Amino acid sequence: MSDDEKKRRRPRKMGRPTTEDALRLTSHILKSARELFFEHGFDGASADMIAEQARISKRTLYARFGSKARVFEAVILDEIDTQLRALEPSGSDEPDIGSRLRVIADRLLEWLLTPRIASMERVVIAQAVRFPALAANIHDFGYQRAVQWVASILAHADAKGELSLADPVFAAEQFVTLVVVAPMRRAALGLSPPAYDEAARDRISRGIDLFLDGCRPRQEDGCSA
Repeated sequence: MSDDEKKRRRPRKMGRPTTEDALRLTSHILKSARELFFEHGFDGASADMIAEQARISKRTLYARFGSKARVFEAVILDEIDTQLRALEPSGSDEPDIGSRLRVIADRLLEWLLTPRIASMERVVIAQAVRFPALAANIHDFGYQRAVQWVASILAHADAKGELSLADPVFAAEQFVTLVVVAPMRRAALGLSPPAYDEAARDRISRGIDLFLDGCRPRQEDGCSA
C-alpha cells in the first residue's frame, strides 16, 4: 500500500464542533422542543421527549441548556426574536398616522393571532408564576420592543403636529396593550378565534380610531398620554 493510500485510510481526528455546527444544533433542539412545548405544555413535554425528538442524548441537552426550564425559556425568546426581527418596520410611506399605526398593527397581529402563538401564550401564562424571570424577559424582549416601534411613530407624528402627546412612550404602551395584547390574550383564552380575520381587523380599526381620538390636538390641552 502506498503512502498516499495510507494517508487516505487513516481516520481523521475529531475536533471541536465549529461555531456554525453549534448554532445549527441549538436551532435544531429549539425547533424540536418548540413543537413539544406548544403541543403538550411545559409539564407534558419531558426532557426525554425533547431529546428523543431532537435525536440527541439527554446528556447533550442538559450540557447545552442546563435544565428543561432553560430550554423552555430559550424556545419562547427565540420565537419572539425571530419573528420580531422579521417584522421590524423600516419605515412607512403611509400619509397619515392612522395608516402608519395600522401597518404596524397588521404586521404584529398577522403573526400573533395564529393557533401557534395562541398555544405559546397559553403555555407562558400557565408558567408565569412558576418562572417569573421568564415573564419579565418576555415583557422586556417582546412587549417593550413593540412599544419602542410605536413610540417612534407617535413621536414623529407629535413633531409634525398630527398628535399632541406629553409622553409618546406611555402612549405607545397604551396602544400596544389595547390593539395588540388584548386580542392576543382573548385568543389564548379561547374567547375569540386565533385568526386575523375580517372581524378581528374591524375590531382593530375601531381600537386605533379610539386611541387616536384621545391623542389628536385640541383647542385646550393635548392628550395626557
